[in-house]
Amino acid sequence: MTRTELFKLRTHRTPWVLLATLIASLAVAPVYYAIRNPADGTDVIAAVGGVFDVIPPLLGAVFGGWVVGHEFRQGTLRRVLGSDARRGRLIATKAAVGLGAMVAGLSAAAGIGALASVVSVASFGETIVWDGVVRNMLSGSFLALVVAAIAFAFSILFRSDTYAMLGSLGLLLIVGPLLTLIPTVGKYTPAALAGDVSSWISGPEEPLGVAIVTASLSLAATIGALSAAAMATLHRRDI
Repeated sequence: MTRTELFKLRTHRTPWVLLATLIASLAVAPVYYAIRNPADGTDVIAAVGGVFDVIPPLLGAVFGGWVVGHEFRQGTLRRVLGSDARRGRLIATKAAVGLGAMVAGLSAAAGIGALASVVSVASFGETIVWDGVVRNMLSGSFLALVVAAIAFAFSILFRSDTYAMLGSLGLLLIVGPLLTLIPTVGKYTPAALAGDVSSWISGPEEPLGVAIVTASLSLAATIGALSAAAMATLHRRDI
């Protein structure tokens, strides 16, 4: 089953297009600054870090929704379950392979972005100051994984990759920020909790909305509850 999932990742265009999009996004700033020759090399790494804060979560929503959602859309999940009816094992395998693929893709893209930054800065005789860069990229990667996990669960609940992508992005970018207007409730939304943990990873200068241990446990419980609801729905639903 793992080999099948790895084969799908290798042969489908979506994962490769997402990886190429992320790498291209990270390369834009180094190429631009290599031509423009800024006075300070920190501009390059700051621009790359800014891209890594924004683009991976968006692509994570697409990838997380695609892993299972595209099989609902294409009707291939029924055939897979026809040969192996263990739905829990199937979903767990997809989640594990998807997680590994995301970690590998984010690591590769971050490495290429860092290398491009070094070459760009070296082209105008400067050196890069790496202070905080790794933490910043870990922060963006964490947020991308959270969005992907939510999209993955939504794809099972909604039986659609499109609705999963829109739902996860809407939850984190629209619904979450709106609920933050309610002090008692808003700080415990997935968007606020993920933001607190992400800020803690990157090294916040301002106090977090919720203590980091509370935020981490609450976020894990939220994703766990959403995943449990998705699995319960999958087991009771006719594919």
